[in-house]
Amino acid sequence: MSEAPKTKNYWRIMTIVALAVAFIACTALVYMMNRPSPEKITEAAVTAAPTAAPTAEPTPEPAAPLSLWTEGALAKESLTAYMDMITSQGVGYIPPEDRIAVFDLDGTLFCETDPVYFDYSLLLYRVTQDEAYKDKASDFERQTAKKIQDMILTGKSAPGLEVDHGKCVASAFAGMTIPEFEAYCRMFRELPARGYEGMTIGEGFYRPMLQVVDYLIANDFKVYVVSGTDRLIVRGIVKDSLLKVPAEQIIGSDETLVARQQGAADGLDYVFTDGDDVVLGGEFIVKNLKMNKVTVILQEIGKQPVLSFGNSTGDASMAEFVTSNNPYPSMAFMLCCDDEVRENGSVAKAEKMEKLCAEYDWVPVSMKDDWTTIYGDGVKRKAAPDNVIFDIPERTAEGDVKLSGDASDFVLLSEAVPDAILEIRYYSTYNFIGDRIDGYEEPLALLTKEAAAALKEVSDELLTMGYRLKIFDAYRPQMAVTHFMNWALDPDDARMKAYFYPELEKDVLFPQGYIAEHSGHSRGSTVDLTLFDMTTEREVDMGGTFDYFGELSHPDYTGITKEQYAMRMLLREVMVKHGFKPLDEEWWHFTLENEPFPDTYFTFPVNSVSVAPAA
Repeated sequence: MSEAPKTKNYWRIMTIVALAVAFIACTALVYMMNRPSPEKITEAAVTAAPTAAPTAEPTPEPAAPLSLWTEGALAKESLTAYMDMITSQGVGYIPPEDRIAVFDLDGTLFCETDPVYFDYSLLLYRVTQDEAYKDKASDFERQTAKKIQDMILTGKSAPGLEVDHGKCVASAFAGMTIPEFEAYCRMFRELPARGYEGMTIGEGFYRPMLQVVDYLIANDFKVYVVSGTDRLIVRGIVKDSLLKVPAEQIIGSDETLVARQQGAADGLDYVFTDGDDVVLGGEFIVKNLKMNKVTVILQEIGKQPVLSFGNSTGDASMAEFVTSNNPYPSMAFMLCCDDEVRENGSVAKAEKMEKLCAEYDWVPVSMKDDWTTIYGDGVKRKAAPDNVIFDIPERTAEGDVKLSGDASDFVLLSEAVPDAILEIRYYSTYNFIGDRIDGYEEPLALLTKEAAAALKEVSDELLTMGYRLKIFDAYRPQMAVTHFMNWALDPDDARMKAYFYPELEKDVLFPQGYIAEHSGHSRGSTVDLTLFDMTTEREVDMGGTFDYFGELSHPDYTGITKEQYAMRMLLREVMVKHGFKPLDEEWWHFTLENEPFPDTYFTFPVNSVSVAPAA
């Protein structure tokens, strides 16, 4: 987490208590304070609660709130004392229009251990079990489903999985109307819970937290769900469920929505017509986690909430935003998943959250000690979850092309050729598309063992001449090539035209061969590279930049200086000498002549997990 821990302000806490005792005389000063600790809120509420005026008829005693919480629990006492304070005219009073609470979903209101988040499980189902879709799933969706299964088995999330998952949800459900997608989510929620007996997936709400929501609503709070899960998925979970939050108060990750007949037209140019409908557009927009939660709260709510409920560091920014510089008394509660009997919890994770609560003045909620139940009577945790690991076979062929996800014959270039400099353009946004390319999960270069060994010979010879190799790209997963193709078919995205194809219109890139359905890079023995001068400590001037689409990039282009041409020829000569063949259209592109997989295109992502370290 990036925020620095706060220092406890004990003087502030004691001042608030004294002011609360003084009550009305010091009301204005109390409003200037930041926020009290949970213990002092309880004390202040008890000390400063005003005496109600006598009425002709006594008001019936309301039912005790939070009955599923254990008596004496700090979180319960803190919340009820807080409520007494902010609803009583006087010290700490908050007018109803400013009573706003924000809740995370997974792990805060709803089970995230069945055995993973609802939205991750939904994508896994779509790719592996949905008979109408699983054979249509893209390689990228299949790879992401595998990562989800790996996370289930290991408890560790792969780099970039949150965003990859968001992209896959957008693509896997593209073309559905919003009611169709929400109905799909409701269908999935009716399936039996995989990790628990006695409930469906959609019944996995924490009953004590539902009481908190009801308690807040009964006290004139407006409750929002601010989740990292796709907004439409959350609506599908919540609609007609035990959680009484309307659709307009649900905020989550987002994807594009378009008119069915809109095609590639911009929304500023297309007019919604009679008989048209809105469908999922297939493009991921934003993952609503961490600081993005703060941003979206301001965009969609427009006010600073006074209560925050979360369970992880993904909710930390939201909690700190709610409790920092707030003109009203404010609190943040964090659930600690310390129940390993009724819940698939983790004491180790819970202890880390408890420490953060102590550092940040958040109120910890112990699922084990503070709740008399989690999911209600009759629900039991299973020793092992059902139906969560599925066979996801690689496509063995796509037309006449053989595909493989086997990375056993590949090595990390940084280990095979340690003198090489890596500048992996497709991991960055400085490339002809302007985005990080699908499948590039780490800034690494991978090659087949044979190609890497030959490149090591090239590097050793060039070192004697005062040059190092600089690598722009090596193995390129098929999902990246698919990304290129999808981009080439979008006529409106020309952000990088001035840098990479100023002489060409985008619609000619595919027919003229600059973008292809399959790339030699995906066979694992092709590399894009240049020379780095160790004397000047600069990249050698080759008279043109990597990935420039045009004649300037042809190795034998004559419109450059003699020195630039000579350096192109030097690189070409040494590469050819050690078994590489050049490409006529690109001075930086070389393929091993005797490549080991001339007919196989690989699909595994570029990351350190895909390949074993070199021996």
